[in-house]
Amino acid sequence: MFVTFPSFNSYWAPASLRVFVATNTFAAMMAGGMFNFIWANLVYPEGPTVMHLQDGVLAAGVAASTPACMFIDPVFMMLVGAGGTLLATLSFHYLQPIIADQDTQGIASLHLIPGLWGATVMIFVCIFGIDNNTVTLRNADLIDTIMPHYGDKWASTETQTIIVAFSIFVGGLSGAATGVVAKLTSKISIGGSYSDHVFWIVPDDFTHIGEDDAGEKVL
Repeated sequence: MFVTFPSFNSYWAPASLRVFVATNTFAAMMAGGMFNFIWANLVYPEGPTVMHLQDGVLAAGVAASTPACMFIDPVFMMLVGAGGTLLATLSFHYLQPIIADQDTQGIASLHLIPGLWGATVMIFVCIFGIDNNTVTLRNADLIDTIMPHYGDKWASTETQTIIVAFSIFVGGLSGAATGVVAKLTSKISIGGSYSDHVFWIVPDDFTHIGEDDAGEKVL
């Protein structure tokens, strides 16, 4: 994830900003991983696990996947990552049990909600930093070459909002269509769905493989 997400986010950035965007993405993901231990300790009585760490870093990367990476300082991107991880943790704990039959892999908690958080951050960046210049953004001299319709009143904010609404519409429509197909065919079941959770859960009795320390527990 620490390789793919910075690459994804940097691809659409101008060449002069790719290192900046990659750095911001790293900052958001590292903050997500660190703060995830805090959120998991507060939400789950049993405390954090390896799965919580994986989900936290992934949620932070999704939250950072926004053009705001080009205009926000790394310290603020750390807040974006921590916020995305917090929302994902709360969603997994409270929302996921309700929609488990429809969302078997936690896509809503890992992608939808952190993605909406990142999109909301970008909308605020458009409102206060791009369309109204209330705050001074990083790389402000490149805004006109990056943001569509820059200079028109509320144009960047409207464009970003339309993109978010369109993404939600397409995701909801395609998800509904997939559900209809699955229901009509009756060949897809929760029990037969793929899950990679077993690859991230370390057994309590896991031991070193070796003669000298074969009896020593890792956990």
